[in-house]
Amino acid sequence: MEAIRAGDGGIPTTEAPREADVVVIGAGVTGASIGYQLARHSDLRVVIVDARAPVGGISGRTFGQIRQHYSNELMVRIAQRGFHCIQNWDAVVGFGDPGYARFGYMLLVVEDQLDGLRYNIELGRSLGVDTSFVVGSQITEVEPLVNADGLAGGAYEPEGGYIDVTKMVLSWLTAASAAGAHVLAPVAVTEIMTSGSAVAGVATSAGEIAAPVVIAAIGAWARDLLDPLGVEVPVERRRLDMAVLEQPAGARALGTCITDGNSNLVIRPDMGRHIVAVAYPPEMPVVDDPLADASDADHAAHAERLEAAISECLPSLTVASTVSTTSGAYDVSPDYHPILGWASDIAPVDGLYLAVGLSGHGLKLSPALGEIVAARVLGVDQVGDAPPIDISALRPSRFAEGDMMHLSYGPSARA
Repeated sequence: MEAIRAGDGGIPTTEAPREADVVVIGAGVTGASIGYQLARHSDLRVVIVDARAPVGGISGRTFGQIRQHYSNELMVRIAQRGFHCIQNWDAVVGFGDPGYARFGYMLLVVEDQLDGLRYNIELGRSLGVDTSFVVGSQITEVEPLVNADGLAGGAYEPEGGYIDVTKMVLSWLTAASAAGAHVLAPVAVTEIMTSGSAVAGVATSAGEIAAPVVIAAIGAWARDLLDPLGVEVPVERRRLDMAVLEQPAGARALGTCITDGNSNLVIRPDMGRHIVAVAYPPEMPVVDDPLADASDADHAAHAERLEAAISECLPSLTVASTVSTTSGAYDVSPDYHPILGWASDIAPVDGLYLAVGLSGHGLKLSPALGEIVAARVLGVDQVGDAPPIDISALRPSRFAEGDMMHLSYGPSARA
């Protein structure tokens, strides 16, 4: 097969084939998982393309927290399978390490969110999730640093925690390469090419790659490549700021990953004395450039929200100092759930599969999404030992049909 060189500055980084059977656009947590599963479970020529170096996009700016607390059965089942993959990485992937750190996860709510919390706990328990309702002193038994005053209760998952996004993505990409996939990064896709109503491949900064199937796993960049095809997906790029804090030596360490529905604080332990925290604004701002950092004023506003949220939820952590603040953009769908399915569901374009609108859930869902999407593209019920999961509820046409996913807490990333 004739090949062309990719890279710049006269230093080739890889070779880009002229032809492929499947091109996956995006090598973040979703694209890397999909590309690996396709390469592992088929003889197809799989190419994974990303405009940035591995973990150089939004996946490298994510919070890392994982949980199984969701508002509907489908998302719980996908998250459960994701946990299975993470906890059985050697068997499912066979290379590297997802960096899973088990700290437990606790979602705290006030009175008007209590019914939704109880619903989600019962849903999870009915499906086999280890989750329980905690209230009052039970909350502080789980995390002594929490101020439980004014809280109506919480959901606690002992298996919750966080993963190392860099380890996870690099493990998948290396395993995909070992299974025969081509990983092209940094190589930018400039166009999804079509012939008539069918996908014909992609145009990249390293030349064209002909392929009858293209999978768009491009996160916050989705509409840049989909809009010119007339494939309209209702996703917006919304910025979220994330801070790394450091506790002083000798301070009692945070020991649990926490989402506080009262103060809109999401916070978790990190390595050493570090803590990672987000204080959600009333509405995440829409942005043009997914990788553009926030302004000094925006960072100051986030710092102010963070200080107020920590003072309310975890007052003993107010002594922590800010080490850094990072901005990331998420492709947010109207119901904060993924959009998964063939583009032909909403537009006359054959051969294009959509895996967009993850709304920040990619880390929890992507291990299972790789298996699910690979099965759909290969036209089989399942790949490997992955249980078949019906994802028709996440079809692209659901928004036009008014059949959006249930949200126990209203429109938010808590879903």
